[in-house]
Amino acid sequence: MDYITHALAGALLAAAACQRVAPALAASASRGQGTSTTTFRRTAFTLSIVLAELPDLDITYSGERMGIGPLGYLLHHRGHTHTVLFTVLAALAAWGLTLALRRSLRAPPYARTLLALAFAASLSHIALDYTNNYGVHPWWPIDARWIYGDAVFIVEPWLWIVALAPLVFIAKSIAGRLLSAALLLTILVAAWRVDMVGDGVAAVLTAGAVAWLAVSWKVPAARRASVAITAWIALEAMFFTGSSLGRRAVEREVGAALRDVVLTPAPGNVLCLTAIVVTENAGTYSATTATVAPIPALRSAGACRVVGRGDPDGSTATGRNDSHSIAWGRQWSAPVAELRALAAERCEVAAALEFIRVPIWSRSANGDVTLFDLRYGDGGDSFTTVVSRPGAACPTVVPGWREPRWDVLGEASQ
Repeated sequence: MDYITHALAGALLAAAACQRVAPALAASASRGQGTSTTTFRRTAFTLSIVLAELPDLDITYSGERMGIGPLGYLLHHRGHTHTVLFTVLAALAAWGLTLALRRSLRAPPYARTLLALAFAASLSHIALDYTNNYGVHPWWPIDARWIYGDAVFIVEPWLWIVALAPLVFIAKSIAGRLLSAALLLTILVAAWRVDMVGDGVAAVLTAGAVAWLAVSWKVPAARRASVAITAWIALEAMFFTGSSLGRRAVEREVGAALRDVVLTPAPGNVLCLTAIVVTENAGTYSATTATVAPIPALRSAGACRVVGRGDPDGSTATGRNDSHSIAWGRQWSAPVAELRALAAERCEVAAALEFIRVPIWSRSANGDVTLFDLRYGDGGDSFTTVVSRPGAACPTVVPGWREPRWDVLGEASQ
């Protein structure tokens, strides 16, 4: 997810922690002793937002800094810092440092609440990153497989709305309220201006924001954070339900040849999903684009706006008939044996396949192999594009993630 969504999750969790200890803080204030509400609040928000963002620390060392070109980013972003092991250790370390700096918070109700907050905020990063099609591998070093939620767009406007409307009233300072209101206005303006959203969805988002602001204002202050978190969870559940229904529609249509389906909802619209369907049949690997309507009775696949769905060079018509649930795009195919041979012969390709979920490749006359992931464009300037040249040195610092397409690579991935 984007940085702002992670920060908003941390802010809501911090507000809930403040809500949790409010009675203890009030009792302490009445006795003229203990910790102030302001001290706990500032500490909770700082701890929670920092930990909610911390796993993206890998940005500082991935990329070209690894000395292996684009592979550095592909293999090390959402890498070791995006694991339960790291987040648990980070939460404990941050909690211990917080208590060392804020001795007044060592009393049991505050210390326990901050510990729970530290774990929740740190783990929220992995949970949110899981929801989209980029994936995480949270169980390393026990399990190095990628897992994908395929349910939420990477910048989902509804999550901003659900969090920001109550934060306008939860914030105590004028600056905090103005920042929350400015971010809420920003996401609404973006919805109207970004072509992939569409005016109809933008109108629903705007109406929803106004209504949620009214609800947030009416909800008692002591319940705003918990109501907002409940709404956030309900929204995530709605998107996961849409993804599950879309996946089932593809499974029914494709059958035993299906190896994977990558689903991405349109921003703000759970009723329209873009899909890449990966199949293997009679020695042929194929990647097929499609639009999927999880609830065709409300909106058919043909009625969904398709914006930015690219098809790679060499793709052809699928030969499949459209239905209310699925509108097919184009299909790219190649022999499975070719991909397996490239993985065995080219160490750069083998390394890239530790990240690439929908591999598309080509070989030039001079022997160069160009490989990219169809999830993120049709080649060209895609950040996933890797060029392997004959005789090139093998990349170092390869983490050893389980290949997303191990089911196609077979023995080559062992």
